[in-house]
Amino acid sequence: MPLGQPPGTAPAGIVSEEEREERRRIWWLLYIVDRHLALCYNRPLFLLDVECDGLLQPESDAVFQAGDFYPPENYSETSYFKPRGPTFECTGHNIFGYFLPLMAILGEVVDLNHARNHPRFGTRFRNASEWDGQVAEIAQQLETYERSLKEFEARYTTPQQPAEPKQQNDATANQEAGHQDATSPSAQSVGTQNSGQRMTETMIQTKIVVAYATHLMHTLHILLNGKWDPISLLDDNDLWISSQSFISATGHAVSAAEAINDILDYDPDISFMPFFFGIYLLQGSFLLLLIADKLQGEASPSVVKACETIVRAHEACVVTLNTEYQRNFRKVMRSALAQVRGRLPEDFGEQQQRRREVLALYRWTGDGTGLAL
Repeated sequence: MPLGQPPGTAPAGIVSEEEREERRRIWWLLYIVDRHLALCYNRPLFLLDVECDGLLQPESDAVFQAGDFYPPENYSETSYFKPRGPTFECTGHNIFGYFLPLMAILGEVVDLNHARNHPRFGTRFRNASEWDGQVAEIAQQLETYERSLKEFEARYTTPQQPAEPKQQNDATANQEAGHQDATSPSAQSVGTQNSGQRMTETMIQTKIVVAYATHLMHTLHILLNGKWDPISLLDDNDLWISSQSFISATGHAVSAAEAINDILDYDPDISFMPFFFGIYLLQGSFLLLLIADKLQGEASPSVVKACETIVRAHEACVVTLNTEYQRNFRKVMRSALAQVRGRLPEDFGEQQQRRREVLALYRWTGDGTGLAL
């Protein structure tokens, strides 16, 4: 080691694997935030997929905290494999495992939405059916994510039998060689006396991740098939409400609300990802507001229940992270829910107008700025 070099650091000019991993994590976090803000503020993407097509995915938190990295030149000599570039499968409990794949898909949806709404080359220039191929491709990505999410849930919520001593040793060795996630049952339970307690913690964490990921996935289906702008939804000038994509989006809106029920069961104060979740809750709720506004007392019980769930979720969100748009939309949904239940006030017309005025603050039209006021 050269004189004056701190122990555990790489020589000057040489980047250690730990530093490489830190840089990758920073990039992928920026990638996540870029796509998230693109939805929030109705703007194009800044970071492109082509810029990170060859970039390795982040390590699991267990590997990152332990600092046990495989140098890239040794990847071919081991059975260890890490994908490069954006992926569409749920792989773990951390933000890179379940949220990053969804943000990769969201980027595709954002690009498609801006292309459709382009003033010269959008739907006025191209036939609406010409976008069907891209929609089908993104839908397939969401189906891939859904399959991986089910596999992820089964892997971490299936109770395992206590291992024999030899199996415990093998599991420990596999953990060191295979970089298992710290939240996996085998990684937490092997060689401990409280394995049952740790298994329960892992299962609960898995249920939380699955509930959030399921809601986000259905919301992306809604964004893919539906309209982003609440006023355009309510006006329905193009009769979208009578189309097949509306029926598809409605099913996903109800499924998203059912996932919120699971979220409220396992994370009552919605504190798992408060800085990200609000916009997806909002966009997943616009369609239910449209149905309540159009059908009023004729709405199905599933829609009524979904609207009730949305109100509960917004109330929890306001307590955890008090944001103006959530407070405003909570009032709008409460008014719509009363309307669905048949409680029409005397000033019904005025209430509808006030709802439109609130929703008009948040526009996702061509020149709209989303949540930015």
